[in-house]
Amino acid sequence: MTDSLQEKDNATNYNSRESWPPYTYRDYADIAPETYDAFMEFLATENTSNKVMELQPWISFCDSRCTFCYYPNNPYSSSMMDPYLEALKKELMMYAETKYVQTSEFDEIVLGGGTPSLMTKDQMFGLIKFCEDNFNTVDDYFIKITGSSRSFSKEKLVAAADYGVYQVDMGAQTFDDKLRKMLNLPDSAEHVAEEVKLARKLGLCVCIDIMYNIPGQTLESWTNSVKRAIELDAEVDAYCLEVSPGTVLDKQIKEGKVPAQGDKELEKQMYVTAYELFTEAGYKPIGHDRYSRDEWHAKENCLNGWPWAGILTTGAGCFMGYLQRFSYSNIENAQEYMAAVNEGRFPIAKLSESTEKEMMRKVMTKLYLRLPVDKTDFQEKFGKLPEDVYPEQLQRLQNKGLIEINDKEIKLTQLGDLWKANIAWEFADK
Repeated sequence: MTDSLQEKDNATNYNSRESWPPYTYRDYADIAPETYDAFMEFLATENTSNKVMELQPWISFCDSRCTFCYYPNNPYSSSMMDPYLEALKKELMMYAETKYVQTSEFDEIVLGGGTPSLMTKDQMFGLIKFCEDNFNTVDDYFIKITGSSRSFSKEKLVAAADYGVYQVDMGAQTFDDKLRKMLNLPDSAEHVAEEVKLARKLGLCVCIDIMYNIPGQTLESWTNSVKRAIELDAEVDAYCLEVSPGTVLDKQIKEGKVPAQGDKELEKQMYVTAYELFTEAGYKPIGHDRYSRDEWHAKENCLNGWPWAGILTTGAGCFMGYLQRFSYSNIENAQEYMAAVNEGRFPIAKLSESTEKEMMRKVMTKLYLRLPVDKTDFQEKFGKLPEDVYPEQLQRLQNKGLIEINDKEIKLTQLGDLWKANIAWEFADK
């Protein structure tokens, strides 16, 4: 961290950095009959938001489990894939037949999960074609496929490029093989790099995840991973590892089998190192953890539409679904998910409808996404300015040098970028 930034940072008074903002899927309420009925009534209305959405069917299977993973994935079985895809398409049609979705447009089809690259080539592009045939897409929509470097075969990558897929996402996590082994990542750093190179050679945009403050990770190891990502010309989600309770890694740390994570100062140093290396290489920080050299990523509606647009997420264990005021996650177990769908039920497990106060707070979490809060838009939506609703929080953050406020908008400063999740929590219901 530079001396000037370190000096400014001494005034923030945060004891630690938050990894995530409020209002994640873990905070959704279990589904209640009255909320479900309200959601069904909402789906029967016309979409008048003028916001395009993202369509995100999940393939909720993995053929190995990383020690840090808390996602609700299911063990992979090839015999399960066809019946699962049949159920997934049924759920997609449940939404496609509603008035709200019929009057909506989508600018992205994203195969998420889980590990969609475990599908065969025919299964993968059959699912994409199904989505194209049954949902309204804008003329210049994009297709993305999530997967692992181990299961993205050359055949699948070539087929993706030929089909017109724009981006493939691979969870590299680290280019340090010692750390990869500790985290139970299934292939070597060199193999990840070769897969990224192949995809880039085929003309595909590639986005990789890399994590900092992994137990036992040094600043040198982290710096090497950042530099390797830049060399590979990848888009990068660089995020701090959060060790979730109950994960294998959490148990290993508690049992002393692996070291604890680094302290707050090392974590900040890793963040600043990445920020400086990426920006010097021509990347722009966008979204919650993304560094991008692709202008389109800064314009994505799934990012800029928050929280008024939507991500229509389907599949077992999906938890990123939201349609305006409604947020939901699905049944996690694949067998139970398929049973619910085959009975003709929406397989929703958790469902929340945000109040006006909660929507105000969600708008303020645009700062966490490195987006400005438009004051005119806020006033049009809620009849008052952000300063009227959050005078103390905004004044405190401005005094700390974490935000800038002008006549038009509220936005993060460079120092505020370091503390963006903490800033989001300033507006949460205490």
